[in-house]
Amino acid sequence: MRIILYLGKGGVGKTTVSASTATAIARSGKRVLIMSTDVAHSLADALGAELSSTPLEVEKNLFAMEVNVLAEIRENWTELYSYFSSILMHDGANEIVAEELAIVPGMEEMISLRYIWKAAKSGSYDAVVVDAAPTGETMRLLGMPESYGWYSEKIGGWHAKAIGFAAPLLSKFMPKKNIFKLMPEINEHMKELHGMLQDQSITTFRVVLNPENMVIKEALRVQTYLNLFGYKLDAAVVNKVLPASSNDQYLQSLIDMQAKYLRVIENCFYPVPIFRAKQSSKEVIAPDRLFELSQEIFNGKNPIDVLYSNAKTQTLEKINGKYVLSLYLPNVEVEKLAVNIKGDELLVDINNFRKSIILPNVLVGRKTEGADFEQGTLNITFTN
Repeated sequence: MRIILYLGKGGVGKTTVSASTATAIARSGKRVLIMSTDVAHSLADALGAELSSTPLEVEKNLFAMEVNVLAEIRENWTELYSYFSSILMHDGANEIVAEELAIVPGMEEMISLRYIWKAAKSGSYDAVVVDAAPTGETMRLLGMPESYGWYSEKIGGWHAKAIGFAAPLLSKFMPKKNIFKLMPEINEHMKELHGMLQDQSITTFRVVLNPENMVIKEALRVQTYLNLFGYKLDAAVVNKVLPASSNDQYLQSLIDMQAKYLRVIENCFYPVPIFRAKQSSKEVIAPDRLFELSQEIFNGKNPIDVLYSNAKTQTLEKINGKYVLSLYLPNVEVEKLAVNIKGDELLVDINNFRKSIILPNVLVGRKTEGADFEQGTLNITFTN
């Protein structure tokens, strides 16, 4: 079983590359599901098919779907959805506004993850390819398996206390059924999926980018965030690469600029393998064109394979009687990095993302002597 998630900035061609990968895997004889978790779906356009949240067989072995969060909530989460919308309506929100606001923060990410989990556990597919939302939304999605446990405990605890101490006052607001009883079950699913996502023999991540300055910077942040969460980047796909030269002066200036950024990409992502796709003169839509693109990108490599392996993410060593916890965070902007310790947790903040790392027992209660950042690795020293 393989799970491949494609990440990157909006507009770089992530959907096209994802669909071409899935098409190639299907035509190799493997059953593959490609799903889009992006709210602004374009997977149906790429495949030339009408898609829904139910997998559709586009051609032999190739199944596709687009996650519709709102429809999923209304269909399968009616108790939770109705509960929060009724509270909002009681507080003065009109019915339409209440329905929109009733989507609990994190629910969209949780539902998308549940779809991935169900597809992986179904046994119906050899591979699941995910055409993910732009970087920010996807990082929240990838952080959800860890944070959901915390949320479920807090909300479940609040529910238990409310029932115990204020049942007469809250009875008219509370649902007749205990909707919160679902949370432990979902929490188990999230834990299992988290294990799958961190298992590098099952799940790898690929970033799609263009040879442009802003796009490269975001792709490098993706690499940093993946290492922060312990996930594996096994390839970078550079899309929309212009031809080597042109007689047109304007086009040649763009080619020269791209050449500069292609060298930056080679230097920054090495040793992760880098694949290229030329700027196409016609639309890449429908399975046949997508398959042609996959042949160009992977050039003999099997896209279902793990294309790069390196377990360097987090290590703990004892050096001269002191413990050194090392986190591999390539391309991080040091001025946007903050580290704090709270109880048995190490909190690492990079830009707007926070990673909570539960410290090994040997480090709990120890004081930090200092930290340094060297060659992409954050080293934190603990003393007695």
